[in-house]
Parts: sequence; C-alpha cells; structure tokens
Amino acid sequence: MKETSKFDVYDSKIAIKYAAAAAGKEYTDEMGTVITVAFKDLRNLPVLGYAKFDIIPLQDYITKWVDKYLKGYNGRPSVRTGNKSNTFSDPIIKIILQSRLPKVSSDMANQVEGGHSLMMTIENLVGDLLEEYLSVKLKENGWCCCWGSTMDAVDFCKADGSLIQIKNSDNSENSSSSRVRAGTAIEKWFRRKSTKAETFFWDGLNAMVNRKDLTEDDFRKFVKDTIKKNPGCLHVAADHSLNKQ
Repeated sequence: MKETSKFDVYDSKIAIKYAAAAAGKEYTDEMGTVITVAFKDLRNLPVLGYAKFDIIPLQDYITKWVDKYLKGYNGRPSVRTGNKSNTFSDPIIKIILQSRLPKVSSDMANQVEGGHSLMMTIENLVGDLLEEYLSVKLKENGWCCCWGSTMDAVDFCKADGSLIQIKNSDNSENSSSSRVRAGTAIEKWFRRKSTKAETFFWDGLNAMVNRKDLTEDDFRKFVKDTIKKNPGCLHVAADHSLNKQ
C-alpha cells in the first residue's frame, strides 16, 4: 500500500489551498494544475517519507511537496548556480588507463580524469535543459511541468489529465512510465537514439503535443542561449585544464 493512501483528508481543492499558503507569492496556476492532476490517482503522488505514519497530515505533506516543486523550478538551468561535485574519481581508473596505454603521462591521465568528470556533469545537465526548454515551449499548449519530480514518473501534465514522461535518451527510460493510471496511459518520449549517431525523435513529440516547431536545432539554440546568459549553471573548476585552452 502506497503511503499517500493514508492522508487525513484526500481533497485536491484543500490541497491547493494548502499549497497556495505554503508557496505564498511563488504560487502559480501551473502548480495548482499539477496538484489537481496528481490527485486524480494516488500513484501520481511522490513518496515523501511518511512510511511510518498511520495517518499523513495533508497540510504537512503539501508543504513538503511545494518545497520540492519550488526547488525544481528555482533550480532550472537558466537561473541556478552549478555546484562543485563532491564525488571523487576512483584512483584505479588512472592505473588501468596507464597500464593499457603506457605512453599516457600522469598529467594527461589527470586531464582525462577531469574531463570525464566534467562530461558526466554536462550529461546530467542536458536532461534539465531539455525539461526547461519544453516547459517554455509547451506552456501555450496547456502543458505544465511537474518541477522537482512532483508527479511520480511524469514530467508534464495537462488539466485534462494527460501525462507525458520525457527522457533525453532511449537508454534512460524508466519501466514505471508504462503504467496506466485512471484509464490514462503515461505517454513517453525520448529525444535521441543512444545506439545511432545524430538520430532524434522530435517528430514524435510534435505529433504528441500537436505542434510542428519542436526541433533539434531549436533545442540546441535554446541550450546555447541559456549557457551564454547563465554560464554559472555549469560549475567548472577555476584550475580545470580546459580553462587554460
């Protein structure tokens, strides 16, 4: 039994009232839409750490939910400041590299290690950029972004209950996206084919949301513009070798 079946009251209108109070000036109609759609099926609601509760106070849950939503929204690439990674590379990686390629110097191995770490960070950033790009583009079609993973396995929803899960690549799909809720399937779309270079699926998304202008070129323009306006969204250490190029 999912923890969110234990609310003291299960009413989307009351939930919206609590959300408006918790969010204050940051409350939006889009937030209200996400809550309304989420409450159409318990499985839409994320688990927020109430497993040991016999009864979950709806107001307390919604306060946490709003915090999660706003952290996602206020942490979008266009406005956020990227953080330094706290993960250290396994030293055995350089040993393997230099054992296989003895001509690789320690300095070069360090550069490869640093470059790999940076590229991993960038790969994670791509998904966030894609989410923000679509939040801007799809708003006029009535789609609302479920910022901060505030709907389980759903990234965008509409007031009519339509649900979409967005993935950057086909090899990052989640099996939960195939679930059916309240008679409505979660539609799923991924941007690229991981095993075939320069293969993208924007036509499928355009058909799904009744548009024609969502393209890889337009997304890349959005990415370039966003990074140019807010370069700090990607943390690059001051002593990183690429800064010396």
